[in-house]
Amino acid sequence: MVNKKRGLTAGSAISAVLAATVVLTGCGSDKGATPSANEGNTTPPKSDAPAEGYTLPIVKDGSVTLSVAARDFSPPYSYTKGFPVWQEIEKRTGVKINWVVTPTDQYSDVMNVKLAAGKDLPDIITLPTADPVKPADDGLIVPLDDLIRKYAPNISKFLKDNPEVDKKMRSPDGKLYAISSVTTGVAYSDPYGILIRQDWLDKLGLKEPKTLDDWYTVLKAFKEKDPNGNGKADEIPFVPDLKLRGLTVFGSAKGLHLFYSSGYFPDASGKVQFEWLKPEAKELIVWLNKLYKEGLIDPEFMTKTSDAARANITRSEAGVTNRFLNGKPSFEAAMKKAGDQGVVWNLTLPPAPEGGKGFYEKYGPISGWFGISKDAKNPEVAIKFLDYIYASEEGNRLLTFGIEGKSHTVVNGQPKFTEFAYNNPDGLDINTALRSLGAMPTMPWIRSTDGPLSLQVKEMMALDPKSAEQAKKVESYLSEANPYSLPSAEESETLARYQTEITTYVDSTLAKFVTGVEPIDWDKFTNQVKALGIDKVLQVKQKQYDRYKK
Repeated sequence: MVNKKRGLTAGSAISAVLAATVVLTGCGSDKGATPSANEGNTTPPKSDAPAEGYTLPIVKDGSVTLSVAARDFSPPYSYTKGFPVWQEIEKRTGVKINWVVTPTDQYSDVMNVKLAAGKDLPDIITLPTADPVKPADDGLIVPLDDLIRKYAPNISKFLKDNPEVDKKMRSPDGKLYAISSVTTGVAYSDPYGILIRQDWLDKLGLKEPKTLDDWYTVLKAFKEKDPNGNGKADEIPFVPDLKLRGLTVFGSAKGLHLFYSSGYFPDASGKVQFEWLKPEAKELIVWLNKLYKEGLIDPEFMTKTSDAARANITRSEAGVTNRFLNGKPSFEAAMKKAGDQGVVWNLTLPPAPEGGKGFYEKYGPISGWFGISKDAKNPEVAIKFLDYIYASEEGNRLLTFGIEGKSHTVVNGQPKFTEFAYNNPDGLDINTALRSLGAMPTMPWIRSTDGPLSLQVKEMMALDPKSAEQAKKVESYLSEANPYSLPSAEESETLARYQTEITTYVDSTLAKFVTGVEPIDWDKFTNQVKALGIDKVLQVKQKQYDRYKK
């Protein structure tokens, strides 16, 4: 299997230990991997023999170049500038990387054009699609099962040990066409929800809001009572991220799964509903419209970028936003550097119905899709490269902890972050500090619940007990989202035909309702959604749900 031969960091005793660990994690049969969720299909037959594996370097230094299409890091960082982490990966694997990167907000458009052309594709592609089914059906990416079985011992073992992840990544024909980043661990350590200025609450003598009535009271106070203390009426009570989608986190107060599930969710009897058609959804939109009319929601929320919203936050103008919990230390660090020493951001409990319990939809368990293209000249090298960065302990260490001696050290065999990461001399929060080295990438990586690929999650929680306390606070409020298997090619065509137009109509119409551009005519709205073919979409979603449950 994988055996470290050269490319060790000078003086690093742990590298040899890691190499042995990679060997161990790669050994063993992939017999017993989860069968396809598609009724009547199974995964391709698997040999009892363990994967052939590979030794490091994978190829003679620089003899093979892999072109890799990826979403670039946010400025000022870029793969093209030569991150230390990826320089080390090139050194250890012998594989040279030709980065084909595009800024995140442009990536999908650019890559969709390349895929439509269907030629001269990069070797490894971050897919711009919601799933790998259509690129696979179009023959643009290759099936991975045989490659994984022969050359990727660490991926084989990870999928065997994590059958739910395996099931989520397989197409209805039982095959694996792409791999995804795994977030099972981070879903609990870094939940997504509503962040609020706790110091503003304290200053105004307010309690953390629970119901929608409570939220209205708090947001009104943030607007009118000068909580930032500068004598100006410049507070923007709620600055949503992700435009209209950012407002949907309040749906939990009405029992609606609108954020990750986009409103498609099974009821108690297992029948998939489109929850935007429920009367409770109208009640939510009426409430949001009231907030907007009274200036409690950022008037530019439909056009403002995440960076512009962050600027409002760090200038102490915003009282509430929707983010991952890691926004707490990030915002606090930036604001304290700017002189606001008393700032405290906290994660609230999810908005709840009167006398009831709210929920936050859980992130993951997978995120994004990464495939090997039909034009890859060295698919065996590509899968070995992916196996190393994605599922080997050594590769995972680089992607999660960065460079030994710079962002982490090793104590009793366990990685520990250095002050560069958790007390950065340039005032960077830990996530940004790691990204400045190329860790926490836009490439596939794993932060699992248990085992050696979960160490970063645990170490980050240990370093930031205040954030860990916030994560623990909402743990029992986390709810599963998107309980569906991947669609078949035929189902994907149906979704492309109907769901895209429905989504465009729903998003644009609801935004007009919230902002008052159009009066709220719910009958007209629901009738149009039905006319656009929501029943066709729900039939597909029901099949996906039934397959997943079986």
